[in-house]
Amino acid sequence: MKSTKQRYFFLLILLSPFIYTSCDKDDDDKTPKTKTELLTAGPWKRTAFTSSPAYDWNADGNAATDVLSIMLPCERDNTDTYRTNGIMETNEGPTKCDPSDPQTWTTTWELVNNETEIRYDDTYNYTIVELTETTLKLRGVFEENGVTYTHDETYSH
Repeated sequence: MKSTKQRYFFLLILLSPFIYTSCDKDDDDKTPKTKTELLTAGPWKRTAFTSSPAYDWNADGNAATDVLSIMLPCERDNTDTYRTNGIMETNEGPTKCDPSDPQTWTTTWELVNNETEIRYDDTYNYTIVELTETTLKLRGVFEENGVTYTHDETYSH
């Protein structure tokens, strides 16, 4: 006849797989968020904006590689909110460059090219360099007056 200790030991061995699986974290079952879910999680504020070569953002004759540093405060406080319906809303923030401008305006957006780019207004494509729950990095390449510019923009929540 088996002792009580032996019975408990065998019972523990038999139940251990069930005990182990019942203690698994639910986090292991989470599926990663889609790019749309990450984009539409809340408003994005630009935290960095660089240009290569230097760019004259304000058309005042002063070109800079750190475009954010030469932007007006009323431009730097804007936020962009992506909606799941393909509309992006830009909010002027606390300060507006022109008091008669609307507080918000919209444009269309969509993910294209296997969700590696965002297209705005069916015209302008920006490469998604990074997209996490807190950071959005975009790269735009365009030509102006025969010069090709690469703009890197970083946004945060």
